[in-house]
Amino acid sequence: MPTASARPPAVPDGAAARFAAALDALAPGGRLALAVSGGADSLALLLLAAGWAGSDRQLHVLTVDHGLRPESAVEAGRVAALAGRLGIPHVVLRPPSPLPRRGLEAAARECRYDLMTAWCHSAAVPALATGHTLDDQAETLLMRLARGSGLDGLAAMAPETDFHGIRLLRPLLGFRRAETATLVAGHGLVAVDDPMNHDEAFARVRVRRAIASLGLDAEGLAATALRLRRDRAAIESLVDDLLRRAVTLSPAGVGEIEAAALASAPLPLVERALGRLIRAVGGGAYPPRRDRLDRLAALIVAGGDFPGATLGGCRFLPGQGRLRVLREARRLGPDLELAAGGTGTWDGRFAVVAGAEPVTIAALGDLRPSGLPLLPLAERRVLPAVFARGRLIAVPTLEFGTPQAARLRYCAPSMFSA
Repeated sequence: MPTASARPPAVPDGAAARFAAALDALAPGGRLALAVSGGADSLALLLLAAGWAGSDRQLHVLTVDHGLRPESAVEAGRVAALAGRLGIPHVVLRPPSPLPRRGLEAAARECRYDLMTAWCHSAAVPALATGHTLDDQAETLLMRLARGSGLDGLAAMAPETDFHGIRLLRPLLGFRRAETATLVAGHGLVAVDDPMNHDEAFARVRVRRAIASLGLDAEGLAATALRLRRDRAAIESLVDDLLRRAVTLSPAGVGEIEAAALASAPLPLVERALGRLIRAVGGGAYPPRRDRLDRLAALIVAGGDFPGATLGGCRFLPGQGRLRVLREARRLGPDLELAAGGTGTWDGRFAVVAGAEPVTIAALGDLRPSGLPLLPLAERRVLPAVFARGRLIAVPTLEFGTPQAARLRYCAPSMFSA
């Protein structure tokens, strides 16, 4: 990658102004992470953000090296070198274990966001910007249409979403892919051309080629997604109101539903409310499929004895007019081991900062230490607990044990729309 000056490089005035307006509208604050793979879109994000940041904002560049190609480490090093010449700190993040070959595209995406948002939590950086463009938006709309998505899916990508408590920002959604390529080439930079971008084994590549071969209008497709997103926003405000009336969520991530309040609402709103609650309790990036939410909603609002259900990593337990929603024990993530002062995320839902000694964060399970508040067994089993040298020392969400052993903060997606 050719050299760049220590100062943020000049970019075309129109592009810089458009980018600054888009990013300022998202109000990212004074600290912002950038997801930069070395492709043209992410390099354009870096160049534009460097000019936008000035001297009063702090940027951090994150590159995820999945280790899927021999040259990926060299490519990450080139991004690091460019970031260094721009005076921006750079971090390479690598998966702790090999990715599965089955469903590789989805697994790589999930791993990438898990790693980057975990780093953001550890560094107290509240927002992460990605290089998604208008072309990505058009492709996403068609991919979701092919899968039979409803309004939520067809609204495609929003300029801002939440992932594990970190704001994901997409300031390039108004830019075409050709624009980012021209901007990067104009600065003498050679972008990474990942072979996966040409492999028709991946759905996005097939859709991209279909758009080109059929002469579809990417701007028109993106405009359709925008109109659908506005319609969805109106519906989401109604779902917010329903959640406030019918659902509570404890700091330990336990939901409680007033079944009668849901039963009085239109079924499509109930389905969306349940999807949001499942994300908040289960910590998933996406709600379950609509057909599964349809069945659960119908079961809850039908009246009579609710038999219980599981969906999206959550258990729905019956009660006297109020249903409890817990994390499903068998779907909990692995134990989290932290050095003294270390940080991490347990089960995708709890941001953890260790105290003065190494600790392990794991589910409390069937342990019943003396002095622990009485709780139903199903709820107690899934609570995050702190262990040191194999011994239980704290259950922070119940204020039990040694509070300084570790600090926990619930960071699963919010039930409420932004």
